[in-house]
Amino acid sequence: MRRFLLGCCLALFCFCAAIPVAAQNSVHDVDITVTLDTDGSARIREVWDMTLSRGTEVYLGRENLGDIKILDLTVSDETGETYHTDRSWDTDRSFEKKKNHCGLNSISGGYEICWGIGEYGHRTYTVDYTLTNLVKSLDDYDMIHYQFYTPNDFRGEHVKVTIEKPGFVMDTLTRIWAFGFDGYIWREDGRVIAESENPLEPSYSIIVLMRFDKGTFDSKSVQERSFQTVLDRALEGADEPDVPMSRAEEIFYEVMGFLFFMGMVLLPFIPFIIRRVQRRRAKKNAFGTLSLAGIPWSRDIPYGSDILMNYYVVSTSQELKTKKNSVASAMILHMLNAGVLEATRDLASGKVEIRFRPDNSAGFKQLDHTEEQLWKYMYEASGENHVLEEKEFSNWAKKHNSTLVLWTTRVKNDGLTKLKSARYYDSGKYTAQGQQENCKIVGFKKFLEDTTLIKQRTTPEVALWRDYLIFASLFGIADKVAKELKDIDPVVFEQACSMSYNDMTNVIYLTRSYADVLTRYSTPPTPSYSGGSSLGGFSRSGGGGHSSFGGGGGFHGGGHSGVR
Repeated sequence: MRRFLLGCCLALFCFCAAIPVAAQNSVHDVDITVTLDTDGSARIREVWDMTLSRGTEVYLGRENLGDIKILDLTVSDETGETYHTDRSWDTDRSFEKKKNHCGLNSISGGYEICWGIGEYGHRTYTVDYTLTNLVKSLDDYDMIHYQFYTPNDFRGEHVKVTIEKPGFVMDTLTRIWAFGFDGYIWREDGRVIAESENPLEPSYSIIVLMRFDKGTFDSKSVQERSFQTVLDRALEGADEPDVPMSRAEEIFYEVMGFLFFMGMVLLPFIPFIIRRVQRRRAKKNAFGTLSLAGIPWSRDIPYGSDILMNYYVVSTSQELKTKKNSVASAMILHMLNAGVLEATRDLASGKVEIRFRPDNSAGFKQLDHTEEQLWKYMYEASGENHVLEEKEFSNWAKKHNSTLVLWTTRVKNDGLTKLKSARYYDSGKYTAQGQQENCKIVGFKKFLEDTTLIKQRTTPEVALWRDYLIFASLFGIADKVAKELKDIDPVVFEQACSMSYNDMTNVIYLTRSYADVLTRYSTPPTPSYSGGSSLGGFSRSGGGGHSSFGGGGGFHGGGHSGVR
């Protein structure tokens, strides 16, 4: 028991001691775009968003290339500086001599793509190069089997790989698999996208296997073997459903769990303290203060009325967190405001119905891409009469679980991307400007919740009443705010919202109902192998879906990347 407790304490100490070191260099985001050519080559663009505080150069290992060559390497940074490409790379050069230089370091079976760090701090590097013979011509199909993101020195917060071929639509005839990470691979707008759902630990990678119809490419890299041979090897070690434990194994783990619990009794408050510190740190990072009670109310809608940015903050803050997918309620109200949806009352049944206006091109220009996707999902679910009923959307969602999983993930990711682009979020934390906007969210929520303040609203604010309802739905209080606005002036309420209060309450109910459906059917199911096309679990038939941690063997590329 003493040795066991000592081991636990030592492991905890090592873990805590390692945190400052690991935090010295970090990868916030990697965006890789692969543009395929008919000859089987590909132009690669990798954008690395990093924070660096040690080392002299970044290197990306590209090994096991076979007949693949790396050509036309260029590197630039966030300042617009394009680095000089050296004919050969000397890893032993000084920090200053590597500055604004890049090159290929020859290693066994491939290269390392290298460039000088130049300056420490938050950096964004854009790496462009050509891979020849990326596509392989097999006996029966054309194929890509390549590791685009290699194991790294440090954890990557988010990685995305987009594969495209101009003039070619990658539809269901293009079969796709992904290995080595926790995330998804799917088709979108004729492209294939592999994206991490959770941070990538140093040992993780992104391996993509794609099968094309024979003749899609005119690749000179010919391999005399069938695709099935490649696939069989790649699927070796791929994730399998959990095997139930025997009773003896259950007893063993129960005993070990009890012993570990007894050992932790000696340190009962450590987990609580860690959580408390983490929550306080997250709170200070988001708002710049630990006292939200002192933030004054505000009538200004934060983040310029952008739904995605507001939702990211609301959904990730313990202090503001609301029901999952409340963003759907806000989006639907915004669609009504934009005129691509309309709420009407059926004279026969007396029910309020949501109808679609697909011809309103001006209205669609007001929508974000994820809003437009939600509109299309609802439209598809509405049937021949294009009137969306609660049961219709629920039935549609049951059949499109994987689509909703990806949509809800993308809503949050797009919100973070917007925050980064607008400089509200940088290097893993909110900037001072972002903290100010987050405090506005707190103040705006107070404004919406306070009945006294609501009654003080003046006539010029009437034009904003619809916007107030849209953002009140993010907090789950749209019905309360609607009642307070109606109490101010029912006639003005109807003019501002283009419907009566009773109809609006029905609309709010419907939006919540649809949001509840999204929540119910956007949770990834337990991986299953019976349906190869489901995105909910790893697909063995190449229909896309959740990636597999294991498997993927036989790929080209690989190696190790990092900073030295």
